[in-house]
Amino acid sequence: MKRQAARRPIAIFAFGLLIPAAVSASKWDAIEQLPGQTPVSVSVEGNSRVYFRIAPGHPLSVPIDGPSRLRVVTRAELPDRAAVVSYTLTVSDAGHELERNVTESSASDRVSIPGRRAILGKSRRMSVEVPAGHHALSLAATGAPVLVRLQRAAPAAGEEPTVSLTPIEAVRSVLVTEGEKTIPYYTVVPGKPVRLRVVGPTTLDVISRLDFGPTMRGIQSYRLRISDGSATLRQVQYQTTKATTASYRGVPDRLPSKFDRVRLVIPQGLHTIAVDLLLPLNGTAQLHARIPQPTVGGEE
Repeated sequence: MKRQAARRPIAIFAFGLLIPAAVSASKWDAIEQLPGQTPVSVSVEGNSRVYFRIAPGHPLSVPIDGPSRLRVVTRAELPDRAAVVSYTLTVSDAGHELERNVTESSASDRVSIPGRRAILGKSRRMSVEVPAGHHALSLAATGAPVLVRLQRAAPAAGEEPTVSLTPIEAVRSVLVTEGEKTIPYYTVVPGKPVRLRVVGPTTLDVISRLDFGPTMRGIQSYRLRISDGSATLRQVQYQTTKATTASYRGVPDRLPSKFDRVRLVIPQGLHTIAVDLLLPLNGTAQLHARIPQPTVGGEE
């Protein structure tokens, strides 16, 4: 869903100096210094990793040159080992949101901060495509303090591997065209949810767009409820505007909004996930669901 850029060298600013970063598209280099920030050393399965702390209301500034990719590995700070916390990490560039990850996490028994009794959550990961030019990206957390591990790489030739899910129940399907991409979405209306069959453990991305009719103007709100059987996993409410680069194929009287995304942790086993549109009562929205392809390697 995100913008892709041609493969070029990138650079990273650290303490005001431009440091070249000659990296290949397949190699991620850790960012271990940021201006005015004190790194936090985290032991991950016995290996030392450099993280930076983000408290709610105190964004982290990351200077970086593009085109490039920034990978952000997050770990929430937990009040105790029995806690499960929900949090959001938003990456913005000059006030324009590039990526948002809404997720939750429980305690990990594989990580620690030497010399401290901090309890850290299991890792969550997001990747940001950085456009050409110099940028000071803002990473903001809400819901809980988080530690972030930052890595950079050359632009991707394609998106990170994911598997799109076809619902077992939906009103209909539509095609969203954006640039050279055409992606299937599935219609949800109040009282007629989209239902998905998901095998865990995995993470589920639910990408949504509100339908804009001919008379709809400005900022519009909509609310989704995501359930697993009778249990509500999440309710999310978004404010959105019309997309400027996307359209529906074969649906001339409707325009898609900019997309929103929520990520959920799905535990082990077979699950039937329902996504309901709660508001607006007379509205329609489109959903695209995907899960990551299995990957190998140690924790970050």
